[in-house]
Amino acid sequence: QVSDRCDYVFVNGKEMKGKVNALVNFTYQYLSAPLQMTVWVPRLPLQIDISDTELSQIKGWRVPVVSNKRPARDSDDEDEEERRGRGCTLQYQHAMVRVLTQFVAEDSGPWGQLSYLLGSDWQFDITDLVRDFMKLEDPHIARLQEGRILVGREVGMTTMQVLSPLSDSILAEKTVTVLDDKVTITDLGVQLVSGLSLFLQPSAATSRAIVATAVAQELLHTPKQEAVVSTWIQFSDSSVTPLDIYDPKDFSLSAVSLDQGVLSVQPGAAPRWPVVAAEGEGQGALLRVDMLISEACQKSKRKSVLAVGSGSVRVKFGQNDAEAAAGGDYGGELENRASERRQRGWEQERQGHQGHQGHQGHQGHRGEGTLGRASTTARPVLRNKVVRNNRLDGPDDGQLQNIPIDFTNFPAQVELPRAGPGVEDELVQTPRGLSDLEIGMYALLGVFCLAILVFLINCAAFALRYRHK
Repeated sequence: QVSDRCDYVFVNGKEMKGKVNALVNFTYQYLSAPLQMTVWVPRLPLQIDISDTELSQIKGWRVPVVSNKRPARDSDDEDEEERRGRGCTLQYQHAMVRVLTQFVAEDSGPWGQLSYLLGSDWQFDITDLVRDFMKLEDPHIARLQEGRILVGREVGMTTMQVLSPLSDSILAEKTVTVLDDKVTITDLGVQLVSGLSLFLQPSAATSRAIVATAVAQELLHTPKQEAVVSTWIQFSDSSVTPLDIYDPKDFSLSAVSLDQGVLSVQPGAAPRWPVVAAEGEGQGALLRVDMLISEACQKSKRKSVLAVGSGSVRVKFGQNDAEAAAGGDYGGELENRASERRQRGWEQERQGHQGHQGHQGHQGHRGEGTLGRASTTARPVLRNKVVRNNRLDGPDDGQLQNIPIDFTNFPAQVELPRAGPGVEDELVQTPRGLSDLEIGMYALLGVFCLAILVFLINCAAFALRYRHK
């Protein structure tokens, strides 16, 4: 549409389709000039991507029950353990949510074939644009937190929907199940992050995109340099989740240095994410992190430890992690800097994945429609709403790319690319599907083949009948 003063053109969301080289004519007295524009529209239905569509209770992780009712007064003879454990329930698993779409426009040709922004194998993360219009059909079963985190509440099945702001139509929907089963925390992943580096390079897939890669630095290269502890948790159902999507009031982390001469835990730091500092050169699994349940749900004076993890430490004074990456093979450096701790976690997840290959019904539904389970990755490569779904060498490689680390400022789901370029901002590459024109051509060809087959059968029947006479 054109504004009343003819000083700009705009779309208001009521448009039904897009177009390549849409023509806008500007006239003034006897002068006129055309302007060609391309109008891109999102392709419907939108795609809801949930990292885990089946949520379960987490065994041993008790959280306070949120209630508006004032609790009854404690009796004098009530046991201390009963008083501290009352009013708590098991925590449900959380999952990350994204809304994806393709932007399309009709060609100006007679066939009206669709053109895709950056190609038919790209999708855009539009979660921030539609988060106010996302809802769950039954909020008693699950709830949506901050538009990006799905939290289970009670056993049942519900549907997540994206509603149109202009009508009552549903733009996308996805089924979510809260199971009665319980899962356990099998591993607590730990990584030290001393800094971030940003690298920009042209995309190998298209000339209209630039790769922006954020690299998490693990090396401590100056005395007293600090690093934050990043953590993620792995469950018995093989799902992996960054710890930062859970409410910080429901857990606490305790860090202990196993070699005070190399690494020290900073006193007075926030208990949620421990901070460590370099004291001397050295390397190895020198940091232990304990995950505890909230103080309000401790049943006894002895702390309830949910999981224990160890972090790999590298301290070498005078060598900068970013300089080493910039001066050498960039892709190889990213691959080789994974710590022994993460390698062991990957092997455990691979074995778990192979052990569950026979259960296609459960695992297949859990992974359906998702591009990855994690919002960040254990390897030092991070992407904010940036995904390139590269081809993998085997069925296990996809599991290795989705182990997360924790960064509060990276809310979007993120995956790790294979070596080489392949990280596009706001974009997700997906397997290419058939266009509407191709589907129509194949359908028409099938009808023609069927008609020819019927004709030949009739001819054969007529010939046999004529010969018999």
